[in-house]
Amino acid sequence: MRQQAVSVLAGILVDGSRADALLERAASDLADTRDRGLLRELVYGVLRRFYALETDVSRFTMTKPSDVTRLALFVGAYQLRYMRVPVHAAVSETVTAVKRLAPKDAGFVNAVLRRVAASEPPAKLKPHQRLELPQWLYAAWRDGFGAERVAGIAAVFQSVPPLSVAVLDGDRDAWIEAVQKLGMEATPGELAAQAVLLPASTDVAALPGYAEGRFTVMDQAAQYAALALDIRPGDKVLDLCAAPGGKTALLARLHPDSEVTAVELSAARLPRLEANLERLQAGNVTVQQGDATALAFADASFDAILLDAPCSASGVIRRHPDAKFIHDRESVARHAGLQRKMLAEALRVLKPGGRLVYAVCSIHPEENERVVENLPGLQSAERLFPSESHDGFFIARLIS
Repeated sequence: MRQQAVSVLAGILVDGSRADALLERAASDLADTRDRGLLRELVYGVLRRFYALETDVSRFTMTKPSDVTRLALFVGAYQLRYMRVPVHAAVSETVTAVKRLAPKDAGFVNAVLRRVAASEPPAKLKPHQRLELPQWLYAAWRDGFGAERVAGIAAVFQSVPPLSVAVLDGDRDAWIEAVQKLGMEATPGELAAQAVLLPASTDVAALPGYAEGRFTVMDQAAQYAALALDIRPGDKVLDLCAAPGGKTALLARLHPDSEVTAVELSAARLPRLEANLERLQAGNVTVQQGDATALAFADASFDAILLDAPCSASGVIRRHPDAKFIHDRESVARHAGLQRKMLAEALRVLKPGGRLVYAVCSIHPEENERVVENLPGLQSAERLFPSESHDGFFIARLIS
């Protein structure tokens, strides 16, 4: 288990791969649900507590270890500091993993982890380390939002997010009641009339109506963004960057008399998109593979367009803590350039008087108001900061 955790972390922090795909691949080799849960806890735990762990471990390393050995130390230290794992088990299991990955460093890892176990955590951390944010990100948000706001965001990022779903059959209260009858907790969300919040540990497949497509997993901020699109009876609707299909299904189910076209660039993601739409009974959707910067549609083809654009995911670091390592200033700038191209193309295929919603799960101003500030027809722009009950999002509404 520790070996898989170190390998996944290396894939993220050294190779720049995404955590979800690596965890899914690694978990497929684990038959026990508890082992899969432990793997996820170790990987996400190290990502969430990276800077504190780095400071903690570095006190006892005179020379810089290899990437694999360094990450093994973080995995061991995370167990010692943040999990109820006995010292002997945390150390010995981590050393066993190192014997397979970097045999010559096993004794070194054993010695360092024993020193960590015998010490108190570091008392002094730099502000960005204490808040578990990259230094550039902390400085940018401190200057843009203020230190108090950044501290609040960082606290949210260290919490476990709730499971959020959108109830698609129009009777949220009845669905909540059915969930509660099964002995599960469920509360209505405040951002969307379809939103329900459940404990993070909830088994999605065990919820009422899963097979029948009564609901889809989706943060309520994302639901709020989709619902900002003012769809009218008979509209031709375009959903850009549609996979995995939750927002597409929400729009289609709420507006069954509309014709929805879902466009997704990645061929690899199309099967999942189509399968989700089928399970969610979104029969009024046509799926197409396509590039949102070069759409295969004539000018003025659609009445309403949702552009949930690719972004740096800074608003969803709580759910995807790898985002703070995968993206940097240059990545944010690249995304902003791509977002502008997608917006221009979306406006080209929007009918006169049509409505467009631009949404990103990022709270960087460079990907938010600075992308839309000079566009004609801008009606409103709203940033949702991450909170205990929802992710961070930005939503802009435009009329052509």
